[in-house]
Amino acid sequence: MEMEAQLIAQAKSGNNDAFAQLVHLYGRRIYYAAYSFLHNVDDAADIVQEAFLRAYKNLSSFDASRSFYPWIYRIARNLCINTVKRASRRDGALPAEDLIVSNMPDPSAALLEQEEMEQLRKALAGLPEKQREIIDLKVFQDCSYAEMAEILDIPIGTVMSRLYGARLRLRELLMEVNT
Repeated sequence: MEMEAQLIAQAKSGNNDAFAQLVHLYGRRIYYAAYSFLHNVDDAADIVQEAFLRAYKNLSSFDASRSFYPWIYRIARNLCINTVKRASRRDGALPAEDLIVSNMPDPSAALLEQEEMEQLRKALAGLPEKQREIIDLKVFQDCSYAEMAEILDIPIGTVMSRLYGARLRLRELLMEVNT
């Protein structure tokens, strides 16, 4: 956290290398977050670029006493929401999810893993958006409860109860998918 604060202070004073280090620190996490919203590699990459561009332009308004990741995540999240809205107005739906090719040597293991991932994807898609997002933040983004509370602008107790409810519902959906 101290290194992050130093990078932010340096970036605010015009050090582009310091901002590049922030991009390096958080770019991959923001990409995965955007991909989990959009299910499209190109759109996710565009969101990362746009989010960091907006962060750079508005860095002077960033409160350096806070963590950078929740701030950049909220920027990316809002961009994703706008992208989804534009896509639904234009097409009525988002583009189909990109296929992820497994590099496992055993074809039967690869097929089993692909089937399990498909079941998980279907179960996650069946969750309400708030539950899907809280699962994504905890499991895929590895956020702490405090970070999730800051990102979602809700109390930590609400984070914990929402996550508990989301896990229960996900378990139910996975059981439905498997039967």
